[in-house]
Amino acid sequence: MDARKARLAIFTTVFIDLLGFGIVIPILPLYAEQIAAQGQSPWMRATTGWMHLQDVGAFWAGAVFISFSVMQFLATPVLGRISDRVGRRPVLWISLIGSAIGYLMMALTMRFEWVLAARILDGITGGNIAVAQAAMADGSKPEERSKLLGMIGAAFGLGFVLGPALAGVLAGSTMGKNLLAKHGWHLPFFVAAGLSFLAATLVIAWLPETLTPELRAKAKVTESRGHALLVAMKRPGMAQLLFISLLAMSGFAMMEGTFSLLAHARFGFGQREVGFLFAFIGILIVIYQGGLVRVVSKRIPERVAVLGGLALMACTLPFLPSSPWKWPFLLLMIPLSWGSGMNSTATSALASQLTPPEEQGGLFGAMGAMQGLGRIIGPAAGTFAFAKWGFASPYYIATATVGLGLVLALTLRNVHRVPA
Repeated sequence: MDARKARLAIFTTVFIDLLGFGIVIPILPLYAEQIAAQGQSPWMRATTGWMHLQDVGAFWAGAVFISFSVMQFLATPVLGRISDRVGRRPVLWISLIGSAIGYLMMALTMRFEWVLAARILDGITGGNIAVAQAAMADGSKPEERSKLLGMIGAAFGLGFVLGPALAGVLAGSTMGKNLLAKHGWHLPFFVAAGLSFLAATLVIAWLPETLTPELRAKAKVTESRGHALLVAMKRPGMAQLLFISLLAMSGFAMMEGTFSLLAHARFGFGQREVGFLFAFIGILIVIYQGGLVRVVSKRIPERVAVLGGLALMACTLPFLPSSPWKWPFLLLMIPLSWGSGMNSTATSALASQLTPPEEQGGLFGAMGAMQGLGRIIGPAAGTFAFAKWGFASPYYIATATVGLGLVLALTLRNVHRVPA
């Protein structure tokens, strides 16, 4: 197998898929908030009527985020373990097809129930990043993994540069406005669906299988030991890394799930402006994951990088609700984005070093599950706090959450690598 070809194929596939993901994420909270506020079903009114919320739409926007994350939490470890047995390629293809169908469902509806169903489907099949990370780690040396996982982060960042900008252009275009007004169709979601279908096609046409038959056979022999998350927790040091990942993602997702709402509440931004703001964050992610991560991985031990990333996040989050537009607010995005990238890449690299080659899929499935749980806790707490106490409260809660992760990271000891 040509390792360079496989890695380039993984990078390209992830980039195309995340381009679609980048289109959806900035505008989804505003879209869900709008349709939830306009046409609430009796069961929706009954659910929120007793809460006396300031912003009911924000609550249901959070429900859309959480539904995806709940299903991803349950399904991603299973998909990761299946990829250890049958290979990365078929599982990645199924995951991309599920994303494409979910986006298509959202494109064709203006009913909240169907948006919710689409996110549930996408969450069930949403293990593509975890499987791609495992594919990237296959056959690599432990000291290479921060750099290689940084390639996944760079693809993520590129998707977040072009995707949100494209979302702003599509949502504000004449065609996009006409389709929404006449048919209730959302053009950005159509484009996201097409991109996921394209990524699925590339997997079949271009991506070689990265997991050798020998490792697949070995994984089948050891497969009866239980859920991937429980198996990972038994490894020395892994529980700490998984809970650090959970706390960091909870804090970041609390910000991510309310960021569009914050920008709208503070600055009056709509889908177009929010799309461009997310594109700026994507540029910062690309700068770190596409270049700075190589410098960090060579010169800074992974344990120190975990601590540094969490510290940057914790020092940035509390200032977002009060910083004035334009440059003070934008400059805060630098330590927030780079801190998140530094922490996530180093945490994944440390966890990968603790895991044998035939269980990398299960490991990244377990990491994906903890991050998925963070994407449940973060948006749930963040959007509820936003709806109940106003736009500043989620960012103070996020600061405390990331701070707990920093305290836990201080207890990390030297990692004993499993031979590749």
